[in-house]
Amino acid sequence: MAVEAISFKKLLKKTDDIYEAVLVASKRARQILQDRVVKQMINDSEEMIDDEGIFAEPTVRENIDYDKEEKVTSIALNEFLDGKIDWKKSDESIE
Repeated sequence: MAVEAISFKKLLKKTDDIYEAVLVASKRARQILQDRVVKQMINDSEEMIDDEGIFAEPTVRENIDYDKEEKVTSIALNEFLDGKIDWKKSDESIE
């Protein structure tokens, strides 16, 4: 999967603070990754229980080819640039 450069101008169109853009995209990337992990855990647990509700013999899991899956950071940045992420800036000041 090729790496595509993202222009700072695109990021600055969405927010005036580049660090805010990175923070929002990174939090979304963590959410996407967590969703993937939970989905995989559910799939694994469904395979372990047979029709009678009894644990079946463990099956050999297929190796996941992570190179073919889209990276979570890429998904999050695309969602950010497409305006699919809503966020609110906190008014708290750091002292």
